[in-house]
Amino acid sequence: MTEADAERYLESLMTADRPRLPYHEVKLRRMRHLLELLGDPHTQLRSVLIAGTKGKGSTAVMVAEVLQAAGLRVGLTVKPHLVDYRERIQVDGHPISPSDLASLVERVRPAVEANRSLPWGPPTYVETTVAMAFLHFVRASVDVAVVEVGIGGRLDATNVLTPLVSVITPISFDHTDLLGDTLDAIAREKAGIIRPGGRVACAPQPPEARAVIAATCGELGARLVEVGKDVVIAACRPSLEGVDAVIDGVRARYEVHLPLLGRHQAVNAATAVAALELLEEGGYRVGPQAVQGGLARVRWPARVELLGTRPYTLVDVGHNPASMQALCETLDELFAGRRVVAVFGMLRTKDYRSVTALLAPRADVVIATTPDNPHALPAEELAEVARPYAPHVEAVPDRQEAVARAVALAGPEDVLVVTGSFYLVGEARERLCRRKPTAPARR
Repeated sequence: MTEADAERYLESLMTADRPRLPYHEVKLRRMRHLLELLGDPHTQLRSVLIAGTKGKGSTAVMVAEVLQAAGLRVGLTVKPHLVDYRERIQVDGHPISPSDLASLVERVRPAVEANRSLPWGPPTYVETTVAMAFLHFVRASVDVAVVEVGIGGRLDATNVLTPLVSVITPISFDHTDLLGDTLDAIAREKAGIIRPGGRVACAPQPPEARAVIAATCGELGARLVEVGKDVVIAACRPSLEGVDAVIDGVRARYEVHLPLLGRHQAVNAATAVAALELLEEGGYRVGPQAVQGGLARVRWPARVELLGTRPYTLVDVGHNPASMQALCETLDELFAGRRVVAVFGMLRTKDYRSVTALLAPRADVVIATTPDNPHALPAEELAEVARPYAPHVEAVPDRQEAVARAVALAGPEDVLVVTGSFYLVGEARERLCRRKPTAPARR
């Protein structure tokens, strides 16, 4: 099997004719059955499990980098990928090789097919990917697997793990059709990753969400460490070079530099510190030097990422209101007074109206386009939503033409932003990086 064959098989799982069962416990039953057929690799892993609405991926990468700086072998699985499927399964910062990917698909395919005759149908694309990541991490003999939850937490495929530390990043509204339309309902789903007697690192939360998490920890006898209470950001200075912050942890003070844009990244770093200190309580030696060194080398593409200047060129996957709010706050703080030209594309399945209401008022020009996805919102429909907010709105369905149009309209002192769906931003980023040879290399 080649890498192309492997990816075609995985993609077939997205379009498979399977029973459309409700969002309930059958999801984990199906996942556990798949893993049982594969030898239960998840039981052989020591892990950090990260749920939340905003900042999951950034926090996961930060934890992974620090653990590597401490001399540990680290597996990392994040979702979705930006450009290449292999980004979803990494060891020590390196995506899985094409040959290993093909080998894993050959290994899991019989187990996936064996489920077709069962009432719940075959595992999904995401479930199969998670199982493959666990297998790869076992084969690679990782010391710790850092695992990002997909949707929710309680019923997510990753929640078969028994993590050393459960991490909950900021919670807000997303996937309300599945998780509930109140913050306490969503928080209950996220809090499903907390284990009896476990350790929990928690980012600052809205009061309703914090109450649920604190109550869950109390009921389960879990140790809760909260950012803003137990771990404090004592100082934060964002700039175009990144974020300099002083974080007072439970065990030490950390003076850190993050090569990522936006004040919100200091919150993610403090959440990572809380998780890492809890790992130290469990016997892992990390220390301030590894924290400083690991955070200083974090690279996380398309998260308010500056690709170049003249014009300032930013790419960001602002695909839900929370992530778009972070982008807008960064624009306000670091690029105040500059003209903003935005290329913008969304999926119909996302809260595109709320996202548009955040972005469009800050833009002088909005070029609406259509991401490469069956659920994409057509450019003209997105443009209609944006027109009440921005003085200049165009609909350019072709993504390459949309970026070219924005480049033509952006002056050397302006800010060119490509944002919205992963499916748009990843593709546009690759083109813009080729256009700007001095842009940072993709991790």
